[in-house]
Amino acid sequence: MATPDTTAPDFTLPGLDLRAVARRAALPTALAVAALAAVLLAGGPLQVLTDALRRALEADPRWIVVAAVAETLSFAGYVMLLWHVGRRATPRLHLRASAEVTMAGAAATRLLPTAGAGGAALTLWAIARTGLGTRRGGHVLLTFLVLLYTVFLAGIAASGAAIALGAAGGAGHRVVAGAAAVAALAAIAAAASLGLRPPRGAGRLARGAAALGAAVRDARGILRAGDPRLLGAVAWWGFDAMVLWATFHALGEPPALPVLAFAYFAGQVGNTIPLPGAVSGGMVGTLLAFGVAPDLALTSVLAYRAVAIWLPAPAGLVALGALRARVARWTAEDAAPAEAEPAAVAAPVALPAEPPFALTVVPAGPRFVSPVLAAADAPAVDRHAARMRPAVLTRRPADCTAC
Repeated sequence: MATPDTTAPDFTLPGLDLRAVARRAALPTALAVAALAAVLLAGGPLQVLTDALRRALEADPRWIVVAAVAETLSFAGYVMLLWHVGRRATPRLHLRASAEVTMAGAAATRLLPTAGAGGAALTLWAIARTGLGTRRGGHVLLTFLVLLYTVFLAGIAASGAAIALGAAGGAGHRVVAGAAAVAALAAIAAAASLGLRPPRGAGRLARGAAALGAAVRDARGILRAGDPRLLGAVAWWGFDAMVLWATFHALGEPPALPVLAFAYFAGQVGNTIPLPGAVSGGMVGTLLAFGVAPDLALTSVLAYRAVAIWLPAPAGLVALGALRARVARWTAEDAAPAEAEPAAVAAPVALPAEPPFALTVVPAGPRFVSPVLAAADAPAVDRHAARMRPAVLTRRPADCTAC
């Protein structure tokens, strides 16, 4: 049972606000309008708008289906990795529970007004509610994120290095991509060093670095085990990037694969910026910098965001309700032993003032050091036999005055 200092803080799952959902649905449309307006105001021809609309209307539905399947496989990879990492800490995070946490986190991020908490806070809350508590639950989540974002940084390094080595782009592109690759590798090396040499100190920064180092060490141990579910991290990023590749195919011709991958990962960095549209803006800006046609880049990225955001939304709403019920069951199970604990304590038994029998010590023969216990009312004792028999314990009533 979790102690008070490790109990998960109360985190009430909000209900579905249809107005908030409508606002989120209107956001991609508003961003598209704003982007097109910026192109037109900057002097771009009206043909850009008509080309974008034409591409959207002539999208190949077969590639949209491919994008939907890829997004489903991406979430499946996330579930597999969370299941593997979480199950090592608690049996409550089995496959179904991990799927509910994953999809509920997606719904909280995309649809629900969570006051800035988002899917990460909901995931931490759910893991802590398994009985691990906030501290251990945070460690499990951090270990999971180390595994997940190591693949992310490796993707930046690989795509950036490919461009820097001349796979695509010009000289300026190579410098930028090479710098991004070096930065990603430096981040991986810094995290690995924290796992090898934990920092010391009592400050907040030192404690955070120590927590990251502990998560890196656990992640290294998980990697050594070589479980196939570790490929879930690769599936999460790889299949999600495949959604962008499929939308390009549905609307036109995709750029070179290193450019597409680099633009995808550069856009995901926008998740660290607390502004709406940062991911889409980062992707579109990178694609435009590499010479992709504006109408193709804009429509492809918006189609990618539509699939990535709204495809998992219905399943996320169902999972959100299921997670509510599951966490309630966990809470009831944890409270049951605490309620039964006082009843389990036995009532004190009243002991008599004197035992119901008395013992009389009869000295043994001179050959024995230990005494021989015999009943006081027994018949005459054969002393020779008493010396040969082992000690025996006999009883007589305590209230016997004639014995």
